[in-house]
Amino acid sequence: MHIGVLEDDLDQQAFIEQCLLTAKHQVSLFSRSSELRRATQQHTFDLLIIDWRLPDSDGMDVVAHLRQHDSWRGPILFITASQGEDDVVKALEQGADDFLAKPLRPSELIARVSALGRRSGYATPRPASTCPETFTLHTEEHYISVAGNAIDLTEREYRLATLFFSKIGELITRAHLLELVWGIKGDVSTRTVDTHVSRLRRKLELDGRHGLRLRSVYQSGYRMETCQTSHLRQVAE
Repeated sequence: MHIGVLEDDLDQQAFIEQCLLTAKHQVSLFSRSSELRRATQQHTFDLLIIDWRLPDSDGMDVVAHLRQHDSWRGPILFITASQGEDDVVKALEQGADDFLAKPLRPSELIARVSALGRRSGYATPRPASTCPETFTLHTEEHYISVAGNAIDLTEREYRLATLFFSKIGELITRAHLLELVWGIKGDVSTRTVDTHVSRLRRKLELDGRHGLRLRSVYQSGYRMETCQTSHLRQVAE
């Protein structure tokens, strides 16, 4: 995943960066909230890590601004030196998806980041196969190759694809797709989901010819199914 980190303490920055790089994530570091907000308008991030105490603003205000004004729908991990219940509740109410108290522990940080990634529909990197691969996920550039041909996908189509590839054989409901990819909960028309999935199926040729079929499950959702030997690999470029 491409992770943006907002932390003004340089030692903490270096610590978080090293932990995330060890887990094979791409990391962009920011010391001021204005830098991060500007970057989210110019680049694609899969997850944000935001510290509470910042030189130019309050981390909770940054989270609230991202949610309410910048339409940021991705996961946010909030880090703070406070473990008070009121502070934790406030951070979650402002829009954080999870929190960690300092001092940070490397294994817990990586585990929380991975959990948020799974909940948001991002596939955990798998070892590259030594066999010829049909589907290749380019995780840093957010595109997919089919039989060596790069397929042009929108950001939402890419997120849908990584979710299906990470759950081959599993039924994924339309409501679950709406929540993970669109950030929408509740009774909402799922026609937009069907349209995006149909387009994704066509673009990636997920009709069985390459060993994978994206199948509609009546009144439920979708399932990615294998129909012959196929290989999927992910690369970071």
